[in-house]
Amino acid sequence: MTPDRFQDAKRIYNSALEREPAQREAYLAEACAGDESLKQEVESLLGCHTEAQEFFKAPAVEAGGKAQASESPIDFTGRTVSHYAIVEKIGEGGMGVVYKARDTHLDRFVALKVLPPEKVADPERKRRFVQEAKAASALNHPNIVTIHDIDTADGVTFIAMEFVKGRTLDRLIRGKGIVLNETLKHGVQIADALAAAHAAGIIHRDIKPANIIVTDTGLVKVLDFGLAKLTDPAESIEAGTRRSTGQKTEEGVILGTVAYMSPEQAEGKNVDARSDIFSFGSVLYEMTTGRRAFSGETNASTLAAVLREDPKPVSQVALDTPPELERVINRCLRKDPGRRFQHMADLKVPLEELKEELDSGTRTADAPPATRRRRRTAWAAGAFLLAAALGLGAWFGLLRRPPAGPAARVGTFTGFPGTETQPAFSPDGKQLAFVWNGPKQDNDDIYVQLVDEATPRRLTSDPALDFNPVWSPDALRIAFLRDTPAGTEVMVVPAAGGTERRLLVSPVRPFSMTDKQFCGLAWSPDGKFLAIVDKESEQASPSIFLLDVETRAKRRLTTPASEFWDGASAFSPDGRSLAFQRGRASLPPSDIYVLPLSASGQPLGEPQQITHDNSWIHARADATARRAPRDRARRRRT
Repeated sequence: MTPDRFQDAKRIYNSALEREPAQREAYLAEACAGDESLKQEVESLLGCHTEAQEFFKAPAVEAGGKAQASESPIDFTGRTVSHYAIVEKIGEGGMGVVYKARDTHLDRFVALKVLPPEKVADPERKRRFVQEAKAASALNHPNIVTIHDIDTADGVTFIAMEFVKGRTLDRLIRGKGIVLNETLKHGVQIADALAAAHAAGIIHRDIKPANIIVTDTGLVKVLDFGLAKLTDPAESIEAGTRRSTGQKTEEGVILGTVAYMSPEQAEGKNVDARSDIFSFGSVLYEMTTGRRAFSGETNASTLAAVLREDPKPVSQVALDTPPELERVINRCLRKDPGRRFQHMADLKVPLEELKEELDSGTRTADAPPATRRRRRTAWAAGAFLLAAALGLGAWFGLLRRPPAGPAARVGTFTGFPGTETQPAFSPDGKQLAFVWNGPKQDNDDIYVQLVDEATPRRLTSDPALDFNPVWSPDALRIAFLRDTPAGTEVMVVPAAGGTERRLLVSPVRPFSMTDKQFCGLAWSPDGKFLAIVDKESEQASPSIFLLDVETRAKRRLTTPASEFWDGASAFSPDGRSLAFQRGRASLPPSDIYVLPLSASGQPLGEPQQITHDNSWIHARADATARRAPRDRARRRRT
């Protein structure tokens, strides 16, 4: 439906609402003038309005939002609950009243969220209140409010949490939006908090500006996991359904704030982490433009907008919005969860990159930037440069300065709609393998294109995400990785197209927050083996293994200490050494190590550390390499 046609439908819909239900059929027949598809669209909106009215009359909602307006909760100011002396009331929400209180045991101020006694009788409300504390207390993250205590004393159920002095994001926005660099700064922190929660199996379900506090120093804190729903982290988004854990939201009962709900949440369906991604997109839209992505005169009309309407393009509201930021927002706000970012860590990367450009002065905050492609996966923010360079086998010669070569020529190989990433040249330089999310921009697959042609050939079409293509030395095969519910699959496919082979399923997941290791692939020079990143157990450190491409047998090459990980490996041209990256349990800093190998691929001694300055390798075609230091604070190459 075109924007003009939707406006026609919306106009007729609003006029129909002003009439009695019995009069609407005749009005629609006249207003739509025989346009049956237009009439059906308006009827669909009216049906949504009716469902929403019934929803907002439901007891579950009356116990929350409506009751807040009509009831007068007991004021606990001046009282002492357990060992918390309540100083003043600082807020009130659907899950309770928040007070500033002093912890008399530790002599510190806390925020005390109290469930008023008149609401304790509601078992579901109390269960969700307790669930908030248990869910949030399991998280230890600088951008998530810290939970100190949960208890019931003197008939009062409460949560004692970190007292954060600052302003909520809705007060900062105030209908004007926030300057670009602040939007990115806040957005990265919110995304980081949600990524950590999702990695722990926790969905927030109520992300909105009022639940986000910004301190005077710019630190962001995500508040109120009162609607949090625990999920099994082992279950994937792609599974489509979630196993019940006894805390499942009853089908048809809608929790959360309507203007920031995802469509699936608004319909009362089961939700996963992608619902938070939609809500985050709504918050990002509002920070950028100063207006809500979805709004209406009533809750029902707002709900209809969430389900049916696309927000006004960001660049038409805030004219200087960078295209990269607008693409991130648009993808977050897609109605179909399968077409959004699938992991919060994925969308954090382009936000970080844009912020770094502004911080470094390579881009100004008030000028429209030139469009350029963005890396899309969390591990690819820097890891790709290393993995692609190391994939050339050019680790040696690292410390010597190479002679000046011919001037670089810059040209465009691809220019398709969507995003093309992770390019890999064939050994003869005549073909380019890369990842593209396709003409519909709905799924990452592997494509191959001749350098002097403009039409790519699609190699994979699995609904899972495919990434990291690597050519075999004879250019006949391409190895790649596939992100599936079972784990990361190591795959091989003929470069000319044909049947795929699955060699291995690894528990090391490149898109998770708990496994941030770089899951690179590297062919041995004889084409018999692949160096892969794998684990011997779920608790073990990610290590480098040698995988026989024919027999699928594997053997371990590296043994990092428990607090370290190994990844992103590459063979030397003669196959007698393996370079790889080793770092601690979180992302950079990390350094390059080299492991000597026997002719049969057996390790000869311990790996030797050859960089001590958090360097990336930039390879040259003559098998020499330069070392580039990497800015630790900003996590970018300098």
